[in-house]
Amino acid sequence: MSAPYAPLPSWSVHPNTIRALVRRYSEQAAFYPLEEIAQWIAYQRYGLFLLPGYQPLFYLRTEHKSISPNKSAIAAIGEACLELTIQYLYNGRLLARPVSDYPDAVCDDPADNTVYLREAKATAAQTVEDIKRVIGSELPRFIPFVLAANSLDDTQTKVLGLLVSITVLNSDQFHCAISEVRV
Repeated sequence: MSAPYAPLPSWSVHPNTIRALVRRYSEQAAFYPLEEIAQWIAYQRYGLFLLPGYQPLFYLRTEHKSISPNKSAIAAIGEACLELTIQYLYNGRLLARPVSDYPDAVCDDPADNTVYLREAKATAAQTVEDIKRVIGSELPRFIPFVLAANSLDDTQTKVLGLLVSITVLNSDQFHCAISEVRV
């Protein structure tokens, strides 16, 4: 059953905090993700010239496909936002980060005996509806995963799935939508 999204107040995070979170929690190979996104936005919105071979990666443009920003930079920022959200809203602490696996991380909150399976999906989409579509397309994969994790644990520990979709609005503004999967 899907509930409507309830907006929370926004908060400001220093860019150095995001950089530190990217270095610590992201599995992506992104050297300067905030700077890459800033370059991409300047290029996309204002038509600024980019020198050939400069740092941002652009994917081959076909006739019917638009140019996209560096997907690793977007994913790295998404994983940093996910970790910040988990710490701020759920008091979660990192237990494990399965590398190249599913989910992105496993966290816990010892105060309420909850284990969080968390997965981040980041995009450069500009609307909240796009971000909801991203979550909607990932839920059929994520729900069975949370169900399986709950069936493996016969203790009093609750397993909660957190699917977080992040859209990068610009190099210092992000929008997160969180779907909780409770069993």
